[in-house]
Amino acid sequence: MHHVIGAMVVGAVAGGSAYNRIQLRSGLRRLVKVGIIAKRKVQSLGDAAVDEARKLVDEARADLEQPGTERPS
Repeated sequence: MHHVIGAMVVGAVAGGSAYNRIQLRSGLRRLVKVGIIAKRKVQSLGDAAVDEARKLVDEARADLEQPGTERPS
């Protein structure tokens, strides 16, 4: 009878740890997905900032090339 109770305890612990392992894995998977999404958003913001800076540089160069515009000293 004792070995049956021991088997039930071991089975309960194993089943509980399997459940916890599944929960841990799904939680980690969610964190990885959030990290990937955040990385993509940061990269897109960086790309947008670089594009905006390039536009400003192009506008400044165009303004300097117009006649009557003096370069700052």
